[in-house]
Amino acid sequence: MKARAASDELRFQSNLAEVLASALDERAMLSAVTRLAVPRFGEVCLADVIDDDGSMYRVDNALDSWQIVPTPVLRAGDAMVIPDATQSALASVSPDPSSHAAIRAAGIRSLVLLPLIGRGHLLGVLTFGITRPDRRFTKTDLPALEDFAQRVALGADNARLYQQAQQASRARDDTLNAISHDLRNGLNTVLTAASLLLRSLPPDSEGRRDRRHVEAIRRSADRMNRVIADLLDVASIESGRLFVEPRKESVQAIVAAAVGTCREQAVEKSLRIEQRVGAEPIEAVCDKERVLQVLGNLIGNAIKFTPEGGSVQVNAEAVGDEVLFTVRDTGIGVPSKQLPHVFDRFWQATPKVRLGSGLGLTIAKGVVEALGGRIWAESRPGDGTTFFFTLPLATSDARGATRSNV
Repeated sequence: MKARAASDELRFQSNLAEVLASALDERAMLSAVTRLAVPRFGEVCLADVIDDDGSMYRVDNALDSWQIVPTPVLRAGDAMVIPDATQSALASVSPDPSSHAAIRAAGIRSLVLLPLIGRGHLLGVLTFGITRPDRRFTKTDLPALEDFAQRVALGADNARLYQQAQQASRARDDTLNAISHDLRNGLNTVLTAASLLLRSLPPDSEGRRDRRHVEAIRRSADRMNRVIADLLDVASIESGRLFVEPRKESVQAIVAAAVGTCREQAVEKSLRIEQRVGAEPIEAVCDKERVLQVLGNLIGNAIKFTPEGGSVQVNAEAVGDEVLFTVRDTGIGVPSKQLPHVFDRFWQATPKVRLGSGLGLTIAKGVVEALGGRIWAESRPGDGTTFFFTLPLATSDARGATRSNV
């Protein structure tokens, strides 16, 4: 008998841990808990939830005629034991006589009410009822019941915090999308007007001077557009909605395109930019445009933080079942204390001088991980920085194209 009791206890604790560990929806979790607790603690288990606005509702609408009041005792975090469900005893937690009739109609003879306390607040109440005539709740039952209620309260609080975080994230994303839409409309008007002005300016010296001013306007508008795009990408990454479309792509072509795009920027700063990819064709399973975005961010950073006369090297090679990309520079490097934070939002190598939105590396990490790869950095101050990232190596049986929101 002892062995069976121990086995039952282990099974119950395991099932409870599983329910609480997956507690992302408070109502669903409490519904599962009330089913799990019967008949272990009683023949009836009810869960009442107190919302943030103070309203109270019964999970699963079970025995909904029985309505309790969050008494000062419960709000203080103390359990209420009602050994005998007499009318006077029931009145201490429910002043409505019809509620008392509901308890008697359900055959409940004894009750215990357990507060669910989270962060000092009453989140809800668990009510256990006994219908058997040979048993009553007493204070000796409280240690096991209170331990159970404390664990359930923690799960309920975590679920509520998760839901609040999700709501805040959705509100942030909705606001960001609305603002981005309005900003882009204005920027598109600026860019269109700038393009028309550039085409209409005369070729004389006065026209060339005005052209410089208009081109500065266009560059600033382009930069603002990129910042908006970066903000939207970060929001998509954090909400798990970044769209990627993996397919087989030539690594040589990707590296050549990325280096070609950044070459003029490197030449303007008198930097050597080199690419090294093996002669043998290499294919990766990736989203080409997204990988170009990653390489553009990494190469762009390398150029920004490398003094004139330095160099930037972009390599790619097959290593096992992965393709390893490397972007190495001879720049100022990153102190060891800051290296773990380079992929954080708004991180800047030189905080006093902002040289971008500070989102490029965050986006690079999100894109690489969405494509099933890894990304990391190695650096020593004064000795340059090297960024590494991997992507899955394409095999002969790899799928041609797969769309996913990660």
